[in-house]
Amino acid sequence: MIELPDETLIELEGCDGQWWPLAGPGQWGRGVCLADEDEGTDFDGMYESPVTAIYNSTAFEVGAHFGGTREEKFDFILALHVKGEKGMPWRYIDSAFRNSLSFRRESKLWVATGDSRRRLPVRLGAKVNIKAVNDPNSEQYGKLLVPLVGAYPRWVEDPAVSTFITQTDTTGGGTETGYVTVSNPLPEDYEIWPVWQIQASAAGMVVTLPDYSWGSDLYDRAEEDALRKVVLAPLLAGEHLKINTDKMAWGGQFNSSLDTEFPQRMGGRRLNYSIPGRTKPTQVPVTVTGAPAGTGIRVLCPRPWPRPWGGEA
Repeated sequence: MIELPDETLIELEGCDGQWWPLAGPGQWGRGVCLADEDEGTDFDGMYESPVTAIYNSTAFEVGAHFGGTREEKFDFILALHVKGEKGMPWRYIDSAFRNSLSFRRESKLWVATGDSRRRLPVRLGAKVNIKAVNDPNSEQYGKLLVPLVGAYPRWVEDPAVSTFITQTDTTGGGTETGYVTVSNPLPEDYEIWPVWQIQASAAGMVVTLPDYSWGSDLYDRAEEDALRKVVLAPLLAGEHLKINTDKMAWGGQFNSSLDTEFPQRMGGRRLNYSIPGRTKPTQVPVTVTGAPAGTGIRVLCPRPWPRPWGGEA
């Protein structure tokens, strides 16, 4: 069996809502315990996002030049000791654990250590295999080899949230500027895309959000866009707005609670820039006009770590 520090806890949150402590405090609490690498657990396969550097070369180039990176899915095996006990036969534990896994529905692998708690959404990658020398029902023991796939290869921590609440009524004119804090403590190669949430308020409210380049030359405008701001289209009465700046976001960048074709109202304007890794906490301005006091605007900075622990700036 694997020997982990007391402060490290590995759990499976099943697709059926069941929780299984696999290693650390509480292991064996439900008759299951994570096996070590010699017995089949692929720790390396789950430890860091699988990334390959891409290098290209022309016909007569000496060597090659860097062309980017390719990040693949997590694909690894967990080996698990499953042991029956009085009042809970092996076959019942084995069946209940299998029901917590699915090819179609996500389970979550949780790792907590110190003040860090991260999760990896996983599904079955192939059938669960059993290794048993004798009849597991008579021996009340069997070892399972569980192939798992993490389609999104990141250990996700809860986002850092910062909120600005207006203190002044600007429905009759004028503007109010407040500040929220953004940051990205991930390693250098891992950018994040902030998510903005704007509370429904008075009709005609206009919000101006920061979209700093953070030195990125993606659009050849690193200096010009160093302090870039984007003026949003006026909101309708009762319209909540969510803005996911990730270019790969499902549903697009702008999502209105009223489904009012907000992207068309923006006239092609959008937020373009991510926040690079190792960005210290920084205050950025948010400007509002046409809003009553108490209107809330908040920003969520995701924490999609490449590892189950560590990596902080």
